Amino acid sequence: MRAEDFAIVLGAELLKVWESSPGVQRFFASCCGSPIYKTDQTFPKELGLRLGTLDTDPSVTVDEHFMVGSKAPWVEIVDKLPQMNDGPPFGERD
Repeated sequence: MRAEDFAIVLGAELLKVWESSPGVQRFFASCCGSPIYKTDQTFPKELGLRLGTLDTDPSVTVDEHFMVGSKAPWVEIVDKLPQMNDGPPFGERD
């Protein structure tokens, strides 16, 4: 998502961060370790948000499956949407 559209309105003091690789920071909840979002210095205007953190419908539709090369063996994809074994580089999404 666009970084300019993201704001933490409550609980910012509970976030901790670590650099998972050069230029990539991952933010997580210090109380439980849940991943929240990541930033990448290569694409400073974007961030990767974990959709499992949302408590409302993000009002988006799925148009492809990515990272299927590492999906759990019991996950079955039954639609006809395009599949990518890996993912697009961070920052190449619409």
